[in-house]
Amino acid sequence: MKSSCLSCPSRALPTLLAIALAAPLLGLGARSAWGDDPFDAVRDDMQAMIDEGASVGLVGFVQVEDKIVFQHAVGMRDREAGTKLELDSIFRIYSMTKPMTCVVALTFFEEGRFKLDDPVAKYLPQLAELKIKGTQGKDDQPLESPMKVRDLFQHTTGWTYTTPWEREAKRTTEEPDLADLVSALGTLPVDFQPGSRWEYGISHDVLGHLIEVLANKPLDEVFRERIIKPLEMIDTGFHVDKKNLARLVTLYANSGQELVAAPSGLGNDPTRNPAWLSGGGGLFSTAADYLRFTSMMQAGGALDGTRILKEETVALMTRDHIGDIPRSMLLFGRGFGLGVAVQTKATLGIAEGTWSWAGIAGTMFWVDPGNMQTILLMNQTWMDMGPGIRFMGKAGQALLSNAARDSGGK
Repeated sequence: MKSSCLSCPSRALPTLLAIALAAPLLGLGARSAWGDDPFDAVRDDMQAMIDEGASVGLVGFVQVEDKIVFQHAVGMRDREAGTKLELDSIFRIYSMTKPMTCVVALTFFEEGRFKLDDPVAKYLPQLAELKIKGTQGKDDQPLESPMKVRDLFQHTTGWTYTTPWEREAKRTTEEPDLADLVSALGTLPVDFQPGSRWEYGISHDVLGHLIEVLANKPLDEVFRERIIKPLEMIDTGFHVDKKNLARLVTLYANSGQELVAAPSGLGNDPTRNPAWLSGGGGLFSTAADYLRFTSMMQAGGALDGTRILKEETVALMTRDHIGDIPRSMLLFGRGFGLGVAVQTKATLGIAEGTWSWAGIAGTMFWVDPGNMQTILLMNQTWMDMGPGIRFMGKAGQALLSNAARDSGGK
């Protein structure tokens, strides 16, 4: 029986994310004929997912080079209100915030404001006395070597999503901000020596505070100045403007029998900035806005004449940095760059060099820089990667069929 808890982390989530992020181009069950539009099968399956109750509403985009070859919205924005989902509907993108946080941080890297191998405590002195959690009743132990800035990008800090920094911070303030949370972290041990293994967690939130310190500004202001405004991501931010609330998609969750509207306490209040501006999962966005971000990255750091990163910095971010260290099954054997999962070798139809990530409400994207292809799905179902798996498979098969048709079937 499925749990009805809508706010508890699922033990199955790492497995679901791993399957979702590893399966985009399998195309299981896809049908297409070279004489038809290969994306007809994608549209049909998106509608089938709505009809089956697998999702309430989906928006999908596929881009090849600088051309959008597929865009489609299906289902409802708010099922209970009877409002239709549109291409410009606004979604909670949760962990798809993370790659954007890393790009913003790398703009400071390009300015020479930090080096990847600098100790984190050089910029966040409250983390200078970190220790490794003791095991089998032993005392916490000093770090063997300092935590580096690159550990924040790579999820190799020793912090996970079970690190109780929020609970610790709330001992002194009811609504802790990033500074409060990072100060609380300084009193807590890490789970392992930084740099020794990969574990998903709060590292990009801490990176968000490093950005605040470097800029001497709140994270939302830095995002607006360095990425949102330059890329004209007009519907992206840490809250939704009042005039746009009618476009916000309702968040759903599985009750065990069907999808139901999630309780209002799940996630931040969309009408105002939270005290904790989460670089790990705090943004709202649209499919079109996020595609502007991936387009900039796919094009080597610039879009429409506006450069965000140097081409070599994009290459640095999207190559593997963790080598052969142990990692959780969430990565499904892939590598990890400075904020994204990286396919280190071609497998299961996925090209080497493909980079990707996802959000906990079912949003996900894949970028294949070698073939200049991006697949993006927006969903709003809590902890359900199923629709993403299906969409990525169907879209990948359509791209393969298009390529075969264009080459005359050779």
